[in-house]
Amino acid sequence: MKQKFAWFLVALMAVLFLGGDLLTPSGTGPENDLFIAAVQAQEAAPAAGGEPAGPPQTLGDYWGTMGITKWPMLGAAIWITAIVIELIFRARAKALCPPDAVAQLSSTLAVGDYVKAWQYCIDNPSPMTRAMSHAIERIPQGKEAVQDAIMEQINFQNSVFKSKNSYLNLNATGDTLLGLLGTISGMISAFNKMAYSGATGDPAKLAGSIGEALLCTWTGLGLAITSLGLFYIFTNRIKIAVTSMQNTIMNLIEEIDFSTVTPDMEIVTAEMKSRALGGKGGEAAKGAPRAAAGGAKQAGETAQCPHCQANIQVGAAKCPSCKAELEWE
Repeated sequence: MKQKFAWFLVALMAVLFLGGDLLTPSGTGPENDLFIAAVQAQEAAPAAGGEPAGPPQTLGDYWGTMGITKWPMLGAAIWITAIVIELIFRARAKALCPPDAVAQLSSTLAVGDYVKAWQYCIDNPSPMTRAMSHAIERIPQGKEAVQDAIMEQINFQNSVFKSKNSYLNLNATGDTLLGLLGTISGMISAFNKMAYSGATGDPAKLAGSIGEALLCTWTGLGLAITSLGLFYIFTNRIKIAVTSMQNTIMNLIEEIDFSTVTPDMEIVTAEMKSRALGGKGGEAAKGAPRAAAGGAKQAGETAQCPHCQANIQVGAAKCPSCKAELEWE
């Protein structure tokens, strides 16, 4: 429901600020009387070709009556739209925790194949897999160290989303001030006409400047109200998505049997990390067992596991220490 409401606000903002017609103000208040006077003045003014100009009807007509603040307001509208689109696609449970990644990690952690789980996280980057890769590296240090690593990554991801969302709050304040700046600009123009153009007794001469002031106020408040509403919507959306990711990761950690883990176990070696950082990915890591075990081909002989350096029997399918799957030449 919240996602549909967010899409509705984005569509409404796009219609109002990026295209379409603006509604003519109605009512009997003094502001509407001034606006009607501005329309009447424009109708009475001759166009460039000698024909009377009609009342403003489209966004382009109103756009031409606004002052210099229309350009920063347009930039703010585009900025708000970009933030909203990004948060809609990124701040959701499926984007943070891809279902395929959850299923794969659950199956590999359940059998104790921590090296394969870590390699999967490196090959399939997402907020959840990045947190899990750091957690798997700390498995030999115990459950508490693993949970600390997870919370560090979750807090980091939460801060990224909050930083993005804070720009909506910034627009809620800044666009109001932009509208006020346009209002002051229009009123200064009106007072100048009264002082230097003899517009004291002729409201039609003032209507254009007052109309500019009212349009800037309306646009700034429209942007600000929209931004403020979206800010609170996405604040709750981010909280729900990050909490869901935290619960999913904690459930995956429960699959780890810490009773079989020893402090001297080395799940992820420095060589594996350097290969991952170097962009070689999983293929380089998969080739490590075969290269390290090459030359020890006779049954009954032993070799060192390329992952934890423990002694293993030649031909063994898995390392009894780190549970890594092995390939033999």
